[in-house]
Amino acid sequence: MDRTSVVVSREIVATPSVVFALLADPRRHAEIDGSDMVRADDGAVPVTAVGQVFRMHVHHPRAGDYRTDNVVTRFRHDAEVAWRTGPVDGVPPGWEWRWDVSATAGGTLVSLTYDWSDVDDPAIHRRVGGFPAVPTSALEKTLDRLETAVGRLSDVPRPGAPRPSPA
Repeated sequence: MDRTSVVVSREIVATPSVVFALLADPRRHAEIDGSDMVRADDGAVPVTAVGQVFRMHVHHPRAGDYRTDNVVTRFRHDAEVAWRTGPVDGVPPGWEWRWDVSATAGGTLVSLTYDWSDVDDPAIHRRVGGFPAVPTSALEKTLDRLETAVGRLSDVPRPGAPRPSPA
């Protein structure tokens, strides 16, 4: 059987709500994208529901600069967010990016899944140069950048940390 997805995971020392808030905010995606393809959002707002669409500016070495529409396919607050990327005002061709977060004793287990199992058009496979079009190393780099971005937040709640007393 051919491989149709890649999953990378890491534990990050922060609460699921802190991690999820960053992942569900397309305005932060260029900051954490380990493929260096995502350049900026295009008027995006944080994801709150399935069906929401956010637009991104992207660069690919072979395709140059372009924009994508990303249709949210899964959303469970502080647990899961996913979207399918496609052409502006078009139908996504079938690959999905999914983030899963869950609490651990030391913080949050974060998993990023890149799934192309629904891409059944051979022309799309040829156009993107085959799948995975984004290497596993870029997904790992995305987790590195996510961990760094979360670490830069000065008010990150840490699991088990005492809460400050009200003044």
